[in-house]
Amino acid sequence: MNPVLAREVKERMRGLRAFISLTIFLGLLTLTVWLVYQANNPSNQFTVDLERQTRLGRDVFEWVLSIMLLLLYFLVPSLTAGTIAGERERQTLTSLQVTLLRPRAILWGKIEAATAYLGLMIVAALPLFAVAYQLGGVSITQAAKGLVAILVIGVLLATMVASISAFSKRVQVAVLLAYGFTGIVALGSFVLTGVAAIVDNARGNGDIVNPPAALVVANPAVLLADFTAGENVAIGNTPLRGARELTVRMYNQNDGWFSMSGDDRGVRPNGDVIVGFDDTTRRGFPAWVLSFASLAAVAGVLFFLACRRLRTPAETER
Repeated sequence: MNPVLAREVKERMRGLRAFISLTIFLGLLTLTVWLVYQANNPSNQFTVDLERQTRLGRDVFEWVLSIMLLLLYFLVPSLTAGTIAGERERQTLTSLQVTLLRPRAILWGKIEAATAYLGLMIVAALPLFAVAYQLGGVSITQAAKGLVAILVIGVLLATMVASISAFSKRVQVAVLLAYGFTGIVALGSFVLTGVAAIVDNARGNGDIVNPPAALVVANPAVLLADFTAGENVAIGNTPLRGARELTVRMYNQNDGWFSMSGDDRGVRPNGDVIVGFDDTTRRGFPAWVLSFASLAAVAGVLFFLACRRLRTPAETER
């Protein structure tokens, strides 16, 4: 085992903070399940309505995933922002750098420790997915895909934040940078899409408002929404449905190497069916692949730069 990982896991699990965070995490998810159930069953009467129960199961599943993604945005920076910056602030980073561990082993050990704790949280949330499965509308495969997507997003986000921590000298600065960067990852693509739509609309050339579809795919919400979707994108009453429908609309209204060309039905003017999405069903090249590739590229670049930063100690670390 990576010695950095072994030390980080022992230190994290010996305190009460890890268990308090886990309790709050599960409490919020349980509250989400209860609220979704109450909103769809206001009479609190048991009635046999298979269609409504199936929709309820799907809503519970997607709302739990949505809240888990939102909690990741808050938990991952708190878990990884001080990984390298804390070592530098305590003046213990030099001791790690003079060992036989390579810089990437030091950084990856920190990332693995945060990922291990995230994995514990995901495993602890399995009973909530069992509730959605029992209600119907969600298969075991879809539930597994949702858990995998959350874990992948957590690993990518932890890699980005831990890499940013390698460039900070103080934990406070690293925390601010971590939350600021996480906010950009979570909302940046949607903000850029809105700005591009406003600019496109301001041109007044009579064309449809069609900002570049590539802007929206570089977002964890799009990765999660598309990866866990069935054949029908217009299902459920959750934030993930909104992310799917936005992706579909932008694909249908744009020309590009992976986007729509022609009318809203996903058909070219000459009548040929094109790769991508139509208004209701998914077909062609999936958006989650592009989303994962873009996020992985950012994480890979930051990881490489952080390894270079750890390879040569700064003057203040010598």
